[in-house]
Parts: sequence; structure tokens; C-alpha cells
Amino acid sequence: MKAVGRLLLCAALACPLLMAVPVFPAAGATTYEPAHPHAQDAINDWLAAFNAGSLDALQAFADKYAKKEGSAPKDYLEFRESTGLLRVLEKGERAAGHAKLLVMGELNERAMWVTAEMDPDHPAYLKLFQIEGTEVPDKYTPERVALPVLMADARTKLDALHAQDALSGALLVARNGQVLLDWRGGQADRESGTPVRADTRFRLASSNKMFTSVAILQLVQAGKLGLDDTIGKHLRDYPNKAVAAEVTVRQLLTHTSGLGDFFGDDFDQYSASLKTLDDYVQRFAKDAPQFAPGSQDSYSNYGFIVLGRIIEAVSGQSYYAYVDDHILRPAGMTGTGFEPEAVKVPQRAVAYTKTNGQWTRETKSLPWRGMSAGGGYSTVTDMLRFAEALRGGKLVSPALLQQATTAQNHKRWYGFGFVVQGEGREHQYGHEGGAPGSNSAIVVMPAQGYVIVGLANVDPDGIGNVVNYIARRLPLQ
Repeated sequence: MKAVGRLLLCAALACPLLMAVPVFPAAGATTYEPAHPHAQDAINDWLAAFNAGSLDALQAFADKYAKKEGSAPKDYLEFRESTGLLRVLEKGERAAGHAKLLVMGELNERAMWVTAEMDPDHPAYLKLFQIEGTEVPDKYTPERVALPVLMADARTKLDALHAQDALSGALLVARNGQVLLDWRGGQADRESGTPVRADTRFRLASSNKMFTSVAILQLVQAGKLGLDDTIGKHLRDYPNKAVAAEVTVRQLLTHTSGLGDFFGDDFDQYSASLKTLDDYVQRFAKDAPQFAPGSQDSYSNYGFIVLGRIIEAVSGQSYYAYVDDHILRPAGMTGTGFEPEAVKVPQRAVAYTKTNGQWTRETKSLPWRGMSAGGGYSTVTDMLRFAEALRGGKLVSPALLQQATTAQNHKRWYGFGFVVQGEGREHQYGHEGGAPGSNSAIVVMPAQGYVIVGLANVDPDGIGNVVNYIARRLPLQ
């Protein structure tokens, strides 16, 4: 996932996501203009500024409707790089103080509700401005395309992004293990001129949450852990006793625990001190849940840190040793790991982020070491092996996998460590990850045997958008 200032981008598949983002909180002004704008006016003004890609226009929107220090219009420009222009699909309920608009990103083809609510106490100002992903209505979904045509189309898209210096990475499409598309382009290391190769190791960001989920499910399958066990049952020294007594493994797996995040604007100031999963727990466990556990959905990186600690407590191994012994080796994943950033790992790509229009080496947002919430590294071939091992029942039983890849949370976009979408022949699962200098996307379509893997060493969501473009168009017969 990518935390950009005050805008939280919670990566997900071509699915209902995902980012419920209150952008402008209620203004604290005590005076307001006599002519009160309607909520639809606010949405229209924001959409015009966003599609224009104008920082000045976005700042004018913030000045007009928020009047509160802390707004970050530039975050929208970073968001726009992922979505492209927003096309209006339809209008939702409207009143003077409340309005909703369904839009779709030109690049990511994701549907999102834009919601505006005016502050009753200060009617010229916004109480809430929110962008939240949703299912794409059937009438707006693209047609399925014959495999040869789609593979050629995808390669053209990837080549074009590479030619624009907008993408550096690798992408595989396979069906029942047979590779249909094998693309790679760009540089793993721009300073040395090292090109992306078949064995290039890319940072996974949040995609390795799937490893954490599989590890938990293996322990459930072995009878050592229960989905409704509390944190405190296995982490008896967990610092927050109230949380330990209430939050369950199931809630941690489904992002319904309320435990929140640890990626803040100051992450780089303390990240070097977080070397073990327990270091994270000791720093963040004191924070109270953001809501009553189990009552809502909210993407929680910290929740997956706690899952990693539970794996350690129950198995008696470090998280890294357990994943290596029980997931990576059984799946034949020889290019995947979690070595610290300070360790020189052969073929590990350098992370690059855009700074003032130029690709620069990214270090600020990288954790000291990948952990159970994200940050490990892998190759496209290894992630295909992971998906095939899952499909073949080598890692968890088919029954548990079915449960894990079925919607389990309130808004029905997440199972147990997997982003999920659709039913029947349209059912798919996987995960995405995004951070400065990293983008990953894995989609599995079990009914047809398709696996799509995209990994990149540049900012989101170039490779993720192409992965989801393919998934939406693969033939379902």
C-alpha cells in the first residue's frame, strides 16, 4: 500500500476497494459566506480541478471549502497518476447538503463514489469529502477478449509504458501453469544500467500479506490456532490488555480489527529502529482501536504485524523462518525473501520514485526489513509458483483456501489475507502492493486456471493497472 501524505491509497484488485478517505475534515471557521454552496457544487469544483491536473485549482478548492490548515492538494495529483482522468458514470442521491457521484478512472478502470457533505454548523464548508471504491456496475464492465488478441494488446500497453519511461518491471500471464505472456522491460538498477531480467527480485509491498495469511491458515489447519482466538490467547504479554482480550485472529485477517496503521509522514524517522515484529508491537500496541473491533472495515497494516507475532508465538519460529520452511520451500520459491535493505541481495531491484519529474532512488519509505504486513521481495516466476502451489493444495487445504478467498468483511472486498471479487466463473483473488518505488499485483482466476503477476520497481500503479486491465478482459470459457 501507499501512504501519500493525508491520502491513503489502499491497493486492491479490480474489486470493490478500498480507500475510504476523509480528505477534508470539518472546517473550524466561525464565519462563512452568505451564499452557501451545495454539496454538488463542491464535487463539481473538485472534479474540474482534479481532471485539469492543476495544483492551483486544487488549492483553490481547499481554500474555498475547507479553510483548515493541513489539507494536501498535491496528494490528489499523485492519486491522479494512478487513476488518470475521472469519467462521470452516474449521480447518486443528492440534496443541498449531501451529494454522491460515481466516477471511473481512465487508467485504472476502477469505480469510485465521490461523496460530499456540507457542515450544518458552517454551511459554506465541507464536513466530509470522501472517495471510496466500489464494484463496477455490470453495464460499465469491458467485453471479454480472445486470448491471442488480449495478449498482444497487453504487450503493446506494456511496451508503450516502458517507452514513456513510466514503467520498469515484469509481467507474466499463465493458464494452468502454461505461460501465455512473459514481458519485462526497464532497468533494475539505473546507475549500473542493469536491465530487468527473469530473475530480478522486486519488492512486494502489501502482496506478501498473502504469505502471512497462508501461515496463519496452516496453523489453523494443524489445530494450533483458531480463527476466533483472541490476541491475548497467544501473546500473553501483549502491551494493550483491552485489545488483547477483544480482537480476534479473524478480525486481524479481514481488516475489521480497527488497529490501524504505522506508516505516517514521519516513518523514516523511526523505521531503522523497527528491526523485529515485536519492535512494531512495542511501539504501536498502545494505540486504541479506531472503532469497535468487528464493526467496520479499515485496512490495517499493523493488524498484520500482530498476525506475524502470533505466527512466531504459536510456531516457536521467527516469522521469516516459518515462511521459508512452510511456504517458500514447499512452493519452490528460490528467489523470494526478507533480507534487510542494508544487505546486498543479488538481483534485488533498486526502488525508484518520481521526484520533480525524475526517477530517483527511494530509501525514505523502505522499512529496515520486510515484515508480515509487507516489504518482502520476489520474482514473477516465484509468485506464479506461489499461486500454483495454492491452487494445487500444497500450502493449505482446498476448503481453507476457498474460505480465505471468499468475501469475509462487511464491504465484501477481502477474505483472509486476500483481496477478492466476483462469484462463479468471475471469481478472482490475490493482492496488490504499492509504495514509493514499488508496485505489485497478483490475480488468480481459479475457474479458468489463470494467474497474472506484475511486479515493478517504480511507483504505483503502472504494472497494477495493466494486470487488472488483463483480468477484466480474459475470456471466461
